[in-house]
Amino acid sequence: MRLPDADPAQSPELAAAYAEFLRTRGIVSNVMKSFAHAPAGLSAIVDLGSYCRYGTDLTEKQKELVILITGRGVAYAWHHHAPLGLKAGLSEAQLQALRDGRVPEGLEEAESALCAYVFAYAALKGVPADVFARMRAAFSPRRITDVNITAGYYLCLASSIIAMEVQPDAPQVLDAATHFHATAERG
Repeated sequence: MRLPDADPAQSPELAAAYAEFLRTRGIVSNVMKSFAHAPAGLSAIVDLGSYCRYGTDLTEKQKELVILITGRGVAYAWHHHAPLGLKAGLSEAQLQALRDGRVPEGLEEAESALCAYVFAYAALKGVPADVFARMRAAFSPRRITDVNITAGYYLCLASSIIAMEVQPDAPQVLDAATHFHATAERG
């Protein structure tokens, strides 16, 4: 990390933000710690992240496709989300295609359209009309909006991970996050 760790014992706002992240995710990951010097900003990111993970109208597979595409060049993001992508039904070959910047074979049309859209969205050069037309044919306005919000959130995280040189979380942190996510899904 390029900045020293912030101490939640020195900031009630940061302690509250960490508590909320622990409640909604089970861990405080290194990427969230990278925002800790701005507790109100961290809280906003936690709230938006909670919406992206648990409040959208997207399936788990659709969310993971968005996340994996926006984080495909970031080892930190890939280590967190490739296992979740497999769990959501993606194959190793499909993960490799995503990592290589290609729409994977074997997806349903809606998922294929979503991938093409997010690749264009994340390139920050505009979304071609034909790509957007495929999204409109496959998704409701709500789901398209959820894709935009989720992709924007994960682009923010990816660029911050790179800029702040956020180090990967320890394996036990990843295991705890995966366990927490699975428990949250079961209710």
